Amino acid sequence: MAKIQEITDNELMHMFVKDNDQIAFERLYYKYKSALLRFSYGYTGSQALAEEVVHETFLKVYRFKTKFDDKLAFKTWLWTICKNTNLDLLDKRKLGFIEESLDNLVFEIESPIDSALEQLIISSTQERVQAALLTIPLSQREALLLWMNDDLSFDGMGNVLNKTPQAVKNLIHRAKLALKEKLGGSL
Repeated sequence: MAKIQEITDNELMHMFVKDNDQIAFERLYYKYKSALLRFSYGYTGSQALAEEVVHETFLKVYRFKTKFDDKLAFKTWLWTICKNTNLDLLDKRKLGFIEESLDNLVFEIESPIDSALEQLIISSTQERVQAALLTIPLSQREALLLWMNDDLSFDGMGNVLNKTPQAVKNLIHRAKLALKEKLGGSL
């Protein structure tokens, strides 16, 4: 039986640009939506704002599809758009970071948990991590969120952040140290 070759992101984007293939666009959307939401949530601290950023990111991909350079990786282009959209949102709202009540800072957990106590412990831990994440410098937060949410190489992350791969590694290391300090080494 012949193995079906998976279509690359760049091929999907080419199909979308050349043929206005909506299915190709939808495949890219569903492939990256969750990771971009997690990244934007960590960036803004708000589920509603994260959804707004992801929506706007894909609108920009749709609107500016002809500006995509297929010599570059689609993933890097998409993450750059998302990062810049997060920055635009923060600039528009003139906030260094967005504060919400801790009730809104809990990540959703997809798998069911049998014990209410386990749910409470996980929820409390997530609240503490998210609150600490919002206090570290933005450059460290960006690098850490990219590292946590997608399989970009350090070169790819460097392209998104306009940093060298070594600078990205340093930012991630400093972000981890800052989180560990803020969380009292409890994680």
